[in-house]
Amino acid sequence: MNRMFNLDSPLWNILSKFCDLLILSTLWMLFSLPVVTAGPATAALYHSVHKSILEGSGYAVSTFWKSFRTNLKQGILLMLTFLFPVAFVIVSYLFADSLGNDNLLGVFYKIISIAVGVITLSTFLYAFPVLSRFYMKTKDIWKTSIAFAVTRAFFTLILDVLTVICAISIFLAPVAGFLLPALMAMAAERLIEPAFRKAMDAKEKAEAEKEKGDEDAETEDKEGASDSAESSHLKADSPAKEAGLGDLEKPKE
Repeated sequence: MNRMFNLDSPLWNILSKFCDLLILSTLWMLFSLPVVTAGPATAALYHSVHKSILEGSGYAVSTFWKSFRTNLKQGILLMLTFLFPVAFVIVSYLFADSLGNDNLLGVFYKIISIAVGVITLSTFLYAFPVLSRFYMKTKDIWKTSIAFAVTRAFFTLILDVLTVICAISIFLAPVAGFLLPALMAMAAERLIEPAFRKAMDAKEKAEAEKEKGDEDAETEDKEGASDSAESSHLKADSPAKEAGLGDLEKPKE
């Protein structure tokens, strides 16, 4: 019995994590109320679940607030860019619905609106985790998110289905909103983080190979310069400039 009420026991650890999930979900809903801040709130939720809940580093509330403040400006800008395709989907679907199902133009617009909606949702589900984890420009976040959504189509489909299920569940039972957002973030973290790690490993490998190639080239240049100096007294060429960074920049703390 004493072990059950020990603060270091598995039971208390589970209860603590459960309370953190409730708090994070509540914070996400509150910070998403202005709509345009839903993006930074989503990034903060993902980062908090990744770092505090699953990695056990730091406190959930402080991690959420720090991530929200860090990503607020860029997150609002990124969120605004998503409003354009969302508006297109809504307007196109309403226009198609007004034409009726028997009208070919209406069917065409309905298919287009659904396709754009799926692409927008898929990109959204990667964009704010990318924002929360990496220093990148907004346009690069779009490019990287689309690349992840396309190259990981199966996992993207799972994310889309889970998101729709969560949205319907919250709509039917609003009380579920106090837990499902954080649970959805946990599921997304498990599906997305392997892609981040794979991309970072590939980037580090490419940089290591480039660094090795630069060292080999520099050695060859020095040897060539030495031979040239002995024969014709010509100066060696200056070292080549370093290439720019890849798609994924330095991860955020």
